[in-house]
Amino acid sequence: MKKRLLILAGGMASRMKKAMAEGTSDLDPNLLAQANSVTKGMIQVGKNGKTLIDYQLYNAHLAGIEEVMLLLHPTDSVSQEYCESLMAKDACWGLEIVFARQQIYPDREKPAGTSDAVYQALMQHADWQKGRVIVCNSDNLYSVNALKTLWNSDETQALISYHRDSLLYPAERISAFALIRTDAEGYLLEIIEKPTKEQADELMAQLGRLGVSMNIFVFEASAFLPYLEKTPFHPVRNEKELPTSVAMYGEGTGKGFFAIPLAENVPDLTSKEDILVMQKYLEETYGEF
Repeated sequence: MKKRLLILAGGMASRMKKAMAEGTSDLDPNLLAQANSVTKGMIQVGKNGKTLIDYQLYNAHLAGIEEVMLLLHPTDSVSQEYCESLMAKDACWGLEIVFARQQIYPDREKPAGTSDAVYQALMQHADWQKGRVIVCNSDNLYSVNALKTLWNSDETQALISYHRDSLLYPAERISAFALIRTDAEGYLLEIIEKPTKEQADELMAQLGRLGVSMNIFVFEASAFLPYLEKTPFHPVRNEKELPTSVAMYGEGTGKGFFAIPLAENVPDLTSKEDILVMQKYLEETYGEF
């Protein structure tokens, strides 16, 4: 069974395209232009013009991943060509990279959410519809340790539950991150989006820690596909969301996804303000890579 990683890179990047806050004008004009025009994974945040996807692929390689699928927006004309050039130059450590496109339904103006993205990706590659798959966001840089920990889990369906206190973000931002509620054995009961302080205090009292979902999961594709297919649209955001699919998995059928505790930071590239932070992290962590 190949070790596979699906990276979701088909979003609209609307937050990245917003204007920067006052006092954060140190960003290189070239990077600013990229932030307004290309997908987040293609922003050249690293040394020598390396993009975020270069670092994601590098970590995947170090974690033993053999095949990567990039799920792209249908209008993305940059990412696939870039990755195909890496493969042609033998510059991606032997990784096989395949591609899928999240088609936009005729009655919508934008993609139908992350659950739909995973469903469309798997349906476009029949050989990915069986076997385990790790799925993650394209705007986070997950560590080699996180990828290895998830893949090597004895549990077929699992997610990383990051210690909230280990995430290096402003407190106001962290307080809005999705919290993980599990049963006594560590199996997922609920992913709480935009939790209130009262909900956070209740979870801390129950579990003794606050686990955060940073949207990295592993699953057996054949077992999870039916849940992706039947995931409902969120009543407010009008999207099919992957955390909903993950939470649905255990309902009425036994144990849900297993939550694996992990204490480390997850660098993020959501907005323009994150670019300088990501650059500093990459320089400190990867040196001249």
